[in-house]
Amino acid sequence: MIYYKRIFLSIAFLIFILNLFAQIPAGYYDVAVGKKDAALKTALHTIIKNHTQLEYYTSATYFRTTDWNPGGYFWDMYSNNKRTSWTSAMNREHNLPKSWWSTSPETTVAYSDLHNLYPSDATANSAKSNYPLGEVSGTPVFTNGVVKVGTNNFPGYNGTVFEPDDEFKGDFARDYMYVVTCYENYASNWRSTGTLSMLYNNTYPVFKSYAVNLLLKWHRTDPVSEKELIRNNAVFAYQNNRNPFVDFPILAEYLWGDLKGSDWTGSDPGLELPFYVTYTPQNSSLFVNVSQSKQASYSIYSIGGVLLQSGITNESQLVNVNTLDKGMYLIVVYTDTTRQVSKFLIW
Repeated sequence: MIYYKRIFLSIAFLIFILNLFAQIPAGYYDVAVGKKDAALKTALHTIIKNHTQLEYYTSATYFRTTDWNPGGYFWDMYSNNKRTSWTSAMNREHNLPKSWWSTSPETTVAYSDLHNLYPSDATANSAKSNYPLGEVSGTPVFTNGVVKVGTNNFPGYNGTVFEPDDEFKGDFARDYMYVVTCYENYASNWRSTGTLSMLYNNTYPVFKSYAVNLLLKWHRTDPVSEKELIRNNAVFAYQNNRNPFVDFPILAEYLWGDLKGSDWTGSDPGLELPFYVTYTPQNSSLFVNVSQSKQASYSIYSIGGVLLQSGITNESQLVNVNTLDKGMYLIVVYTDTTRQVSKFLIW
């Protein structure tokens, strides 16, 4: 089961989710439904491969939307630096190293793909080099308190690896899954040091056993966050393709995990909970339908971003809102497996 982080959003994040960016278009993933294993991966490839090619050197402009922290700085997964403007101390970093897919990466569509391109601290990026992902043991050869480079301790590979912060390990895993799916036509070109541990020169399963075990571990223990959801929509607005492993985290299980050999149903069990919110003026209450036998926590925000009320609700339970004035509000509801957001109007 894929679990979602319980991160309460700033109002800017909530408004982005509800209003600013396009969501999954109707029918977007239809051709992948009912497929499994290699056929499923190739169907996803067909869906996402044809997208708008952006200009690599203008990516910092895109980053002000895709990777802009609500605190007013670039969201850097490689350091704790909070830079408010683009400087020479920052790089445009390919999470999956560009040297892995071509000797002339600048000539490929993948080179400027925002789903794999992030703002990063230049020093950390240099230390990362093109090492494979892993979990560092002992004294790192490089660390800045966020990322590490050093000797791998994860079973299956002996060598130097790059380890991101726990908060972003799932982000890296889903990014790698995206790249090998979107660009499975690059399979014959996978090369360089890092691929010795992570990639075969094939389209499926493409990840070696070591990589499958590592990426699935990170994918499961660091589930999709609000940051990734918003970024996926923002990149889609620029590039016209999506990361399916953010939209449907369960796909990783169908391709490499516990659901291999099963046909994808076109849904994610973590997202199937029926959810709706209805205001009843007669008793000044919200009817919050979550799911059978599911306890949920909720928070109610004003449109101005002020947290007004929070608490616990059970399945199909009334939430008293008699202290709220007439107007539009946002409610965020969490169960143990999902996060839902809705507007409601008090009149």
